[in-house]
Amino acid sequence: LLLLAANLLVPLTAVLFIVGFFRGKPGASTPAGIDVDGKERVVSKSAPFNKVIFMMVDALRSDFVYAENTGFKYTQSLIRSGAAIPFTARAASPTLTLSRIKALTQGTTQSFLDVWLNVFESETARSLAGADTWLSRLKSETDPDKKMVFYGADIWLDVYPDIFDRSEGTDAWYLPEFTTVDSNVTRHLPYELQNNDWKALVLHYLGLDNVAHQGGPSGAHIVLKQAEMDSVVEQIYKAIQHKPHLKNTLFVLLGDHGMNELGNHGGDSPSEVASALALISPRFKSISKSLESPVKATNNYEYHSVINQVDLVPTLAGLLGFTIPVRSVGIVIPQFLDFFRWVNYRPQFLFENAQQIMTLFESENDITAINSDSCGHHCEGCLSDKSQLVCLWSKARQAKLVWEAAQNASPEEMYQVTRTFCDHAQKLLNVPPNNPSFLHILVSIACLTALIILLFKGYSRAAPLDTGCWIFGTILVSNAVTIFINQLVVEEHHYWYWTSFVWLSYLGFKRMINGQNWLKAVAYPVALQFLSQSLNQTGGPQHLVVEYIHNLLFDYPILFWLPGFITYVSAIDSVSSYLGLGSLFSLVASSALCLAAVVFRLSSSFRVNPELLSFAPLWFENLITGVDRNHTLNIFWTGLAACFILVFLQLQFSGHMSKKGKLTLGGIVELSNLYLRSQTRPEHLVLFPIFDLQLKWLCKFLVSLSISPSDIAVTTLLLGQSAFFASGHSNSFASYDLTYGFNGIETPRVLAVALQVLFTNFLGPVWWSLASLRLLQAWLEGQNTSIPMQTEKEHLTLQTFHTAFTTLTVIFACIWRRNDPTIWTVLTPKCLNLLLYACFQQSMVHCVLCIGIWAFIAR
Repeated sequence: LLLLAANLLVPLTAVLFIVGFFRGKPGASTPAGIDVDGKERVVSKSAPFNKVIFMMVDALRSDFVYAENTGFKYTQSLIRSGAAIPFTARAASPTLTLSRIKALTQGTTQSFLDVWLNVFESETARSLAGADTWLSRLKSETDPDKKMVFYGADIWLDVYPDIFDRSEGTDAWYLPEFTTVDSNVTRHLPYELQNNDWKALVLHYLGLDNVAHQGGPSGAHIVLKQAEMDSVVEQIYKAIQHKPHLKNTLFVLLGDHGMNELGNHGGDSPSEVASALALISPRFKSISKSLESPVKATNNYEYHSVINQVDLVPTLAGLLGFTIPVRSVGIVIPQFLDFFRWVNYRPQFLFENAQQIMTLFESENDITAINSDSCGHHCEGCLSDKSQLVCLWSKARQAKLVWEAAQNASPEEMYQVTRTFCDHAQKLLNVPPNNPSFLHILVSIACLTALIILLFKGYSRAAPLDTGCWIFGTILVSNAVTIFINQLVVEEHHYWYWTSFVWLSYLGFKRMINGQNWLKAVAYPVALQFLSQSLNQTGGPQHLVVEYIHNLLFDYPILFWLPGFITYVSAIDSVSSYLGLGSLFSLVASSALCLAAVVFRLSSSFRVNPELLSFAPLWFENLITGVDRNHTLNIFWTGLAACFILVFLQLQFSGHMSKKGKLTLGGIVELSNLYLRSQTRPEHLVLFPIFDLQLKWLCKFLVSLSISPSDIAVTTLLLGQSAFFASGHSNSFASYDLTYGFNGIETPRVLAVALQVLFTNFLGPVWWSLASLRLLQAWLEGQNTSIPMQTEKEHLTLQTFHTAFTTLTVIFACIWRRNDPTIWTVLTPKCLNLLLYACFQQSMVHCVLCIGIWAFIAR
């Protein structure tokens, strides 16, 4: 009961802490539309545009539009002509669609809780009906007879259900689809471009992001999808050129975020935060100059002018003639101030922007308690950032009064002072919300502390505190220390890699003491572990060797395909030995199962990553691509399920009682191997033969090493954690691969997809959790003991203790760094990673799956 309660409470306390610690900001206390003087803001009657086409292309990274060798040829011609003014818009973390939609419409930073809302929450939880956005301002403050229209990702309709008068959503969750998800948007364009009953046409295209998730930014389909989006740009721009009712239409082409080299996003790497933004109109030729396009690629993904993504919100307000949303922290983009018809309105609008930002600052701070007397004439030497901001605001107001009092005076001084204020204010306000609930935090700490004490007492009564236990504790404490050091959190893989090296060497030396050769005892397991880590470049002390092996594998893809195929061949023999159908029928069944798995793997790679099979002859490609991959996968799923049933039947009807557990566990591990192979990227298939060899080494010499169950817990913890990082993962949410979660699921089913996504991303820990059952069984055989439940309970207690202790450590680290800006880019992703580990790996795999299997074979 204690173990069950602990495995339920650990993820619940993690959720409780995250909900309490990463809360959003409280609502603004100042009514929208009122400035610091209590006067209503005046909406510009001289706005240059009266319509907007807002075309968001999901994951439109900056280099996709601006660099060489892309599909955006027509857009680049618009940049050269001056009709398109290009920017690199820097997104804030988390770089997820929901967060970016909120930021681009509200002009605000977003909470990391959007990571959860982006995937799992309901439409009601996402809804921001009544929120103050540029959409709601445009809808209420400009021509009331014109409509708001939307086509694209249905997440917009969930978030803003009260905005659009005409709309059609496409499923934003089903990643394998990247054709109709865009064509269903584009098919509405001819009608809408002919129509004159709307003032905002919002389009959100998902196909580019879906393609990238499957094949990465260099995948075979990326340029084709870029060209398709470019053709939409051409269609819209030519309509603006030639249709009279569209002549005052502002066309905005933008991405919500970028992507990393795997095609994922969510983190804060340069490639993930750099999105393209281009404001397009034939009328811009009068204020812009011709720019070179395309340009050479850069390592930081910054092209042309670099702005903050939220700066788009006040810019739209000025160009379309509505007031700026009250919580916006954006600053009007200076290039467009020259486009206002009245010269005097340029500094006035910037000052209005500054008033709105100061109003926001006052709603969140008591400025009467902020002393700016220590500031110098130019606001230098202030005691704090807040006092400097108050000083700069005072200077901006004085400059405005001087400019208004003077006749025909240049507004340049007022502009510069106001701009300085805005820049400083944005840095101060454009940070993730820091509004923790201390009740949530204290309850989380109390629950975890009590659980850790109870688990320690329970384990110490049930099992001796041997050397393995003390080593396990040492690993937990030393890992806890690293969590308080930012660099070690970012590069956590180094801790697990080097600790696993030391542990395997320790086990090897124990073998050498028993007379084993040092090559087999030490060099062999360490070399296997080193090879597994070479798949993921880490930049550590061994990086030269790792980089060479990594580049060798990826320059010659056949080198990682061959070990994968060999393991499928070896699986034919191993799976057949557990089916119990007789040698011939078992061989045929296992061969058919493995063949279906191989064909599916090859057909999937030819579809989304054909470059990984560039060595294959044309006839072979035609043969494989002619096979229906979904049909093949359904055959594989059916065969796999049948084999699992046969393995469990073996336990029921085996005539030799001592072989029951061994047959069942062996069959489960081998069949799980096949499933996990179908859920991993092709380049990571080589990990499975390494895992197999490591397991055989451990099982073969388990008895002679005289190791205990606590030693097995240490082994599976270290190898499972290092396997997680070796398969390309990190503490960044962007390292999570979503693509293979849709295998065999032809319609969007969130729970089924989420479960498969977790298996995909935790394949290393899952594999070693199942392997731990075989290790425990081998240890019991060496002790001439049956399979008692107590052994697995002791093992689960240590794993639960690790999860609870690590969760408590991360909570303390977050509290310690609560005012450090790096918490949002370092510890926050670690929190989310730990939450997934606690919910899935600990509760579902360790507690439910492993305990369930052990209980079944032990009865």
